[in-house]
Amino acid sequence: MNWRTDPDYKEASQQAFIVICSRFREVLTKKCEVIAKRKGLSSTDAIEIAENTFKRLYKYSNKFDTDRHNDCDIGLKYYLFAIAQRECIKLYCKKNGIGVSPYTGDEEIITEFPKISDDYESNPVTRKQLEIEREVIQMALDRHSWKHQVIYLTYKFHKIENHKLPRKLLQELRDMLGLGQNTVNAYLKEITDTINDYLKIYGKQKK
Repeated sequence: MNWRTDPDYKEASQQAFIVICSRFREVLTKKCEVIAKRKGLSSTDAIEIAENTFKRLYKYSNKFDTDRHNDCDIGLKYYLFAIAQRECIKLYCKKNGIGVSPYTGDEEIITEFPKISDDYESNPVTRKQLEIEREVIQMALDRHSWKHQVIYLTYKFHKIENHKLPRKLLQELRDMLGLGQNTVNAYLKEITDTINDYLKIYGKQKK
């Protein structure tokens, strides 16, 4: 099954996996029912845990070292049980909203201010206020580099309180700007401080 990425052995690998699923499905499902029950999960959840366990085994089959076990069947059984324990915890957390990312994975780098939503057209006062504040922020952005602007806007429009930006988005941001994360953080602080100063001045002028 470790040969599954080799085109010459793909079919043999798939057949081997089918045999493993058939041989261990019953014992794995029973084990999943036990560990699922401990977490307050249902029999249906146990079946899902078992399926996810087999999927993970197939995806990372190269991590099971047959040379470490005198009896491969026993070794593989307990290897599956260990995966099932982790899959059970993952499903429990997912169902209870623990550690679930609020991001969609579709977030993109923001390089310019998006257009103000048409939702504000029915409220000209709110729309005008937003336009003025955006002008103030843009004046602050213009005092710094384009990289500062991209970092600020990307964080401004995607950052959710108490959550870091998605790793994928951060990596894309670093690659695009040619900066390390420490530098990105420093730029973000610099531009945020400048914008806050500008908004304070604007707030005083309004009074």
